[in-house]
Amino acid sequence: MVTSFMSLFRFAKFVLVIGCLFFAISTKAKINSFDDKENIVVYFPQLSEIIRGMDDNSPMLKINNERVKEGSFNKMIADSAQGFTADLNINTYSIYENRPGGDYYQSYKTIGSIYVRKPFFQWGAIKAKNRIAELSENQNFKDSGNTKSNLIVHVKSEFLNMVLLSFELNLAKKILQLRDQNAENTRKRNELGLVTELNVNEAGIKKLEQSIQVSELERIFQSRNSNFVYDTGYNKKLDLNISADFKNFYLAHEIGLKIPLLVGLPSSNEIEQLKIQIETQDQKVIVANSGKKPKLNMVGAFFQDQIDLVDSPDSVRRNNFLIGIEANWDLWDSHLSKGQKSLAFAKKRKLEIELESKTRKLKVEVKDYQKQLVNLSNQIKLSRELVNSAKNRLEKSQIELNAKRITSINHFESEISLSNANLNLVRTIFHYMQIKLQYEKIINYSKS
Repeated sequence: MVTSFMSLFRFAKFVLVIGCLFFAISTKAKINSFDDKENIVVYFPQLSEIIRGMDDNSPMLKINNERVKEGSFNKMIADSAQGFTADLNINTYSIYENRPGGDYYQSYKTIGSIYVRKPFFQWGAIKAKNRIAELSENQNFKDSGNTKSNLIVHVKSEFLNMVLLSFELNLAKKILQLRDQNAENTRKRNELGLVTELNVNEAGIKKLEQSIQVSELERIFQSRNSNFVYDTGYNKKLDLNISADFKNFYLAHEIGLKIPLLVGLPSSNEIEQLKIQIETQDQKVIVANSGKKPKLNMVGAFFQDQIDLVDSPDSVRRNNFLIGIEANWDLWDSHLSKGQKSLAFAKKRKLEIELESKTRKLKVEVKDYQKQLVNLSNQIKLSRELVNSAKNRLEKSQIELNAKRITSINHFESEISLSNANLNLVRTIFHYMQIKLQYEKIINYSKS
């Protein structure tokens, strides 16, 4: 009976553990999931085409690709230090000799040699230098990926800015038309004695102010467009119109329901580079320690020369073979290796402090992004309420205008109020998406 009870208890415990693991996995998947409807590329498919072409068209990525090749070649150079080196040397001489009791004697001599060397024992210095080159290659590779990732985030964010500018510019032009219409109506009403000259001046001033705003928005848009073309290398016309799907999204979609939480410690390219630099300093310590220790090389050589025969002007060719171990020992380097070692330790301590500081700062940034996303999602809800209120106001204003209970100026202000409410909503939506892009980048980097 007791045995059966214990078996049942173990089985229940096993089921509980499996259930907890399944719940943890499903929860983690849920936490790390993003709302696909909040992906900006869904509503602006031209972005996908722009991003795909950046490898071949973006000047920044072209330079970046060459930097990766540079790291690979440095690694190749470091690898060569632990391999064989071979030297071939051939010398030919015309020799004129003045021997006692005889005339000048002229002869030719040829000396040739082949010398082969391979490091045998260097106290880990060559291996450490090879590791430093490998770390540098890894750093360049990660920098390349991070540069591309940052550029993609920048391009998406800048594209949103241009869409917003285009949207704002169109609204500003629409308001300018309304201001122009209002100025004309005010002038006509003044001729009928219904308004004063002051009202006409005020309407004209507001029209001029709106014209200046339109001109400024056009200037900013042209500048951003030029920078966007340079960064991406994309020369086709940009489609910055807000589609019906995106309009339905920003007016109705529940934004902020799936704000993912970061599982584990956050990481970034800057933090990973600090880790690489710390390990690099460790390897430099190994190199410095080997400075005043004997280095051994395996050597082999074949050389040929000519020597004179005894009591004869003739010479004979001689072949020589050499194989053995070569030792080089720097007995004194005026504290060079000691200074290199101390410098490596000092840099390592500085990098470790910086790593700890950057990690703490990144944690703060992650929490800040989370709070900003929550706050912006609440702002979006309020902005939608403002748009609905502005719509209701405009509808009632139209009724009041038709009944001649308000002036056209009052109705005109209702139209402007709705335009500004729509602009603020779109601006808040785009701000949310831009913050989300930065937050996604940290999460995706930390998970990789």
